[in-house]
Amino acid sequence: MGKLLPSLLITKLLIILLLSACGGKATITTTTIEDGWIRLNIKDIGSIDYPAYFLELQPVEYKTVGDEFNQMVELNSSQFTLQQIGLNELKPSALSVYRRILFTTVYLNTGEEVFKANENCMCSKSELAELQQGIIEQLRQVLEISGNRLIESVSLEIEDSNGMFPLVHTYKKQLDNNPVVIVKNYQFRNYDMIHYLCFSYSVEDEEECKGIYDMILDSLRLY
Repeated sequence: MGKLLPSLLITKLLIILLLSACGGKATITTTTIEDGWIRLNIKDIGSIDYPAYFLELQPVEYKTVGDEFNQMVELNSSQFTLQQIGLNELKPSALSVYRRILFTTVYLNTGEEVFKANENCMCSKSELAELQQGIIEQLRQVLEISGNRLIESVSLEIEDSNGMFPLVHTYKKQLDNNPVVIVKNYQFRNYDMIHYLCFSYSVEDEEECKGIYDMILDSLRLY
């Protein structure tokens, strides 16, 4: 299933206990691509759009289809990263900015098809608090391996996103004396797959990034 993103290593057992009662089915709806945006068609998963003037795709195997007014990219992998423009070429202007969007998919074992993207899993505040504590303990250890430290675990909640109900963990982290980064980790469960969509940017750039990231999230469609 590929290498998991370090900041997304959450105990599967906690997730299954919380969400195993869910049912339903997600659908994908074709939408218009915004001007200056690119649609990533993720093989057997769905699609998501991003602004080519704001982010770039890390090198990955893909095929470009469509035209300059309706550009689409076909991805063979369910794992990819978007980042600030110019980082692929290590341009100095890109090294002073931090923007990341990471997507990866974890495939469950046979018989664990308990995750449905469009079913709202109603959880009490105490259940979410208990789950958040387990996530924090593991996240803190994982971040330390990469030299980061957990500054604050802001919230853990279930959100409504395009008729889907991901579990969303928002937290802040910091690497050495670099700017503090805010992270929103969305966990979409869908049949035998769990999709992790992780947004992050410097807190000081929140005003510039948040609106665009919200539009990217709104563009996500799952089969």
